[in-house]
Amino acid sequence: MKKRALAMLLALAMLLLTGCGPEAAKEAVQITWYLRTEDTELYNRLEGVKEIEKATGVDVLFQSPPDNSEDAYKMMVASGKLPDVIMWSHSSGMDRMYEEGTIIDLTDLIAEHAPNLSRIYAERPELRREVETSDGRLYYFPSINPMLTVEDICRKSYCGLIIRQDWLDKLGLKIPQTIDEWYDVLTAFKKRDPNGNLLADEIPFDGWGLPYFAPAFGVLNTFCVKKDGTVAFGPMEQEYKAYLETMNKWYAEGLLGPNCLIHSETWKTENIVTGLTGSFAGLDNAWRYYLPDMQRNDPAAALSAVNWLKDGQGVRYTPREDVAGHMATIVTVITSQCKDPVAAVKLIDYMYSEKGSTLLTWGVEGKSYVVVNGRKQLTELALSVDPEHNWLRLYDYAIGHASFPKYDGETVVLASYPEDQLIAEQTWADASSALVYPPYITMSVEDKSFCDGVMDDVNNYITEMELKFITGEEPLSNFDAYVAQLDRMGVNEALEIYRRAYEAYMAR
Repeated sequence: MKKRALAMLLALAMLLLTGCGPEAAKEAVQITWYLRTEDTELYNRLEGVKEIEKATGVDVLFQSPPDNSEDAYKMMVASGKLPDVIMWSHSSGMDRMYEEGTIIDLTDLIAEHAPNLSRIYAERPELRREVETSDGRLYYFPSINPMLTVEDICRKSYCGLIIRQDWLDKLGLKIPQTIDEWYDVLTAFKKRDPNGNLLADEIPFDGWGLPYFAPAFGVLNTFCVKKDGTVAFGPMEQEYKAYLETMNKWYAEGLLGPNCLIHSETWKTENIVTGLTGSFAGLDNAWRYYLPDMQRNDPAAALSAVNWLKDGQGVRYTPREDVAGHMATIVTVITSQCKDPVAAVKLIDYMYSEKGSTLLTWGVEGKSYVVVNGRKQLTELALSVDPEHNWLRLYDYAIGHASFPKYDGETVVLASYPEDQLIAEQTWADASSALVYPPYITMSVEDKSFCDGVMDDVNNYITEMELKFITGEEPLSNFDAYVAQLDRMGVNEALEIYRRAYEAYMAR
């Protein structure tokens, strides 16, 4: 009897093991993921991603063509041989990609299989408004910056105006805050030999940053929202004429360098590091990119970030569209050839969880970061440099600045910044983005196609005419004729489309 009972128990155990066996042996789903980078080897060995793979049961294979260019991307799409997931520029046109059959509609998949992202959208409906189409559809997964803390906002404020602080100190000047103060400082740079070589060779302002002065006049050099709340095309407005008059005056008085019109990065860099340029527009890495070479030529050289200019009412407006929204320009889509869309959605949704976003940005706790008094801190290991690749060992675990689908302000990047870089971002973050036309407003494929067609020609014409207005080749008395030509080119029709899209967006 005992033998029979033992045999039955053994048979039951074998039955249970057989039932569990196929599930335990089930292979992980593999998702091919197209990156906008050639360094797929780095991404494929990220420890943070490996932890996400373990948590979701999905293996990710990052890939890209050897020549990871815009043309290579278009050839891949045209070939019809698509990976499961693509990470690429939002400007590619999500509606068009859906209509062409390249990507799938994610609306129902997100509702059914993405609890983390659905919760974020429910708690913060303004975020969903930035990514959905006019009829409420969802075609992509965004990289979301919550923009809830100063640090979050700083990460969006990585570009602005920069000035030679040592020149200001030498001449007894303060950092300019208004357009008039800028004129006084640039004039002093021109006339008072701040580089001390006894030559009149200073370039007070140089490079591509002239449009950064336009907000002081209450307008931008593109579609914008004026102070009265109306949508306008900046280059047609009288405020823009006032901006051009000021730039024309500065140019005539030698306050602007030739690179303000030519935009040669090589010449710009050369003029900065050899001590000719007094101010310019640049990135927050200028203190690492320019300053060491500057100080080899002049040990006293120093740079300061400059606040966005105050307008006539004392308000600072940024022209940077980055800070006007929560989304990165790179988005993630699921293609029509994805083998397992549900698995892909579940994988991506995990990245929006607190744990998943942390794994993508800070890496693995105890290895690349620790938590001290409730705040994450990078470890000595993460901040050490890999001598083989000359990058932080943090990038063995996570790449915080990559636009993965996540809900994180990428503040980990600030943890590795020198103080000057942090101060620059804090300085540029202190401004209103009210003039910026919301960057993620969608319109129909037909409307977008019409506007793109009009604006290609218009932008070329504006570039040509701005150069002529600033240099004086074309007198500003002809501004009305220039506006009339823009009208003939279809700008007002495009503007009406932008206005309708804006009103629909604000109404949602």
